[in-house]
Order: sequence, then C-alpha cells, then structure tokens
Amino acid sequence: MQTLRHDFWAVAALAALLAGLSGCGKAEHAGGAGAPSPSATQKPADAAEMALANMVNAVGSGKPSGDIELKFDLRARPVVGEPVDIDLAVIPMQDLDKLYATFQAGEGLELTKGGQMAELSHPPVGVAISHTLTIVPQRDGVFYVSAVVLADSATASVTRSYSIPLIAGTGTSGTAASETSPPGAAAPAAPGH
Repeated sequence: MQTLRHDFWAVAALAALLAGLSGCGKAEHAGGAGAPSPSATQKPADAAEMALANMVNAVGSGKPSGDIELKFDLRARPVVGEPVDIDLAVIPMQDLDKLYATFQAGEGLELTKGGQMAELSHPPVGVAISHTLTIVPQRDGVFYVSAVVLADSATASVTRSYSIPLIAGTGTSGTAASETSPPGAAAPAAPGH
C-alpha cells in the first residue's frame, strides 16, 4: 500500500511538470509575434552611466554652485612608489562657451600624467567629460590632488577649485595630516596637557 501511494504521488508530480512545460511551449508560440517580454522592454544599462554611479564627488571649495561637477574614481588603492590612475568626470551643468581644467599633486604625491585637460568649446550640458590622472604616492599618508576648472559662458567666467583626497599605504599620523591638509583647511588642534 505504501509503495502504491508513493508511486501515485510520483506520477502526479510528473503529470504536473509535463502540464507546466506544455503550457510554457504554447505561450511562447502564441506570444512570439505579440508584445515583447518585460526583460526585452527594459533599457540596457549605459556603461557611462554605470561608471558615473561608482564615482565620488570631489570636494569643492566654497559653497556649491551647481554649474560644474567634478567626480573621481581610483582604479586601485594607492601604494607608495607605484603609479595609480584616477578617472575623472567633469560635468558642465549649464551652457558653456569654453571649459578647461588643470590638476596639481599635493606634497607627497607625484603627478606623472594628465596635469591638464584639453580646452573644450561648447561642451554638452550634463554630459561627462572623461580625463585620467596618473599619480605616484611618495610615502604613506593622506594627500590631495587639487583641480581648478575654468569655464566661460555668454554671461560670466568662473573658476572652481576642487580637492581629491587620497590615502596611500597605511594612512598617516596627526602630525603628517597637518602637513597634507587641503588648501584652506585648518590644521588639527594640538592635544591639551
């Protein structure tokens, strides 16, 4: 009796599986010329949008202006004595006649490639302009790459300054941090007695 019941459930499960498979086959043939499947209607992810989503905003000096954005992404963790690339995206957020950028490595870093971005005429609004820097950390610590973006529009010329922070090796102590603070930042206070 036990084996008969077990066989009955096995046959029932097999029948349900076959019915489900035959139903899938009919749906595929019936819907082949009809509406596209939900996965076919989804817009494929744009590689540039995905890259921007992984980037971090550079630290701007002064209050946010909203006319230019600068984002960055490190390709690898900075190691002392080894070159590392920094991918940048300069994004004009308004109509501009010209856009130009320069980059300078702070103390403890050597900038080996990408110190200037070519001048662009009438860059498209909201479209990221890619640029790559190559830097070599000279010692462990927290360092900064400075960026100055110059932009001319029909009504004004603006200069925006940004800092890109980097931690090389194991980081730094409080003394070294005061030596490598970004421009305009206050040095940390000395501990009291």
